[in-house]
Amino acid sequence: MMQQPSASFTSELIHASLVVANNSCSVEAFNNSINNNSSGDRKIRSTSIVVGPKMSETTLANLEYSIHASPRRMTRDLATVFPNKDLSGLLVVPTFQKCKNDMVAWDEEIAKEKDDRLDDFIRWSKAIHSSLETLGYWSDMTDPASGFPSFSERGRDVYPDVEGCQLLLKYDFQNAGCCKILLHPIWGSKIYPATFFTTAPVDILVKVISQVEQEHSLSKPFSA
Repeated sequence: MMQQPSASFTSELIHASLVVANNSCSVEAFNNSINNNSSGDRKIRSTSIVVGPKMSETTLANLEYSIHASPRRMTRDLATVFPNKDLSGLLVVPTFQKCKNDMVAWDEEIAKEKDDRLDDFIRWSKAIHSSLETLGYWSDMTDPASGFPSFSERGRDVYPDVEGCQLLLKYDFQNAGCCKILLHPIWGSKIYPATFFTTAPVDILVKVISQVEQEHSLSKPFSA
């Protein structure tokens, strides 16, 4: 998934960018190395993670998610993405959907798959957002295409999924001109990343996700 970087997150990623700049491995080579690792083993390098990564398989979407306590600096930067919101205790939930196609390229088939994965993420996020709102907790998702919030007032900045996921999960990425390509440790660049946010306590969020998964179980008819 390719995305224009946001200036507000650039300082957080200077060190990581230098590491990647010195890595001569291409995206194709990285994907080949992933394919050769049939075990799918990976080490979690994140220091902010509190839950996951876990798979959520429902009629809404099949995606991998993890829950993170927002680092102080990220929370400060997100104040310009979600203006006039109290982001105390903010949880950030990066998600990944495995794709058939390499999201680095572009054609009609890839464009359709991106649209389909966006629709899936929106359905999943709306179900969780609705449940949290009923319980009195704020939540939102950002549109991966624009970086703007979906349910809240827009701020002067946008949220960059690629940089955010890299910061939280310490996943590798490759530079492609002015864009960055995020590399999932199992699926390589064949991914669709998107992010959900909430100030609900982590136990409440986990419970809500579990309830949504039960309500939209794969054994039940599809729910749009």
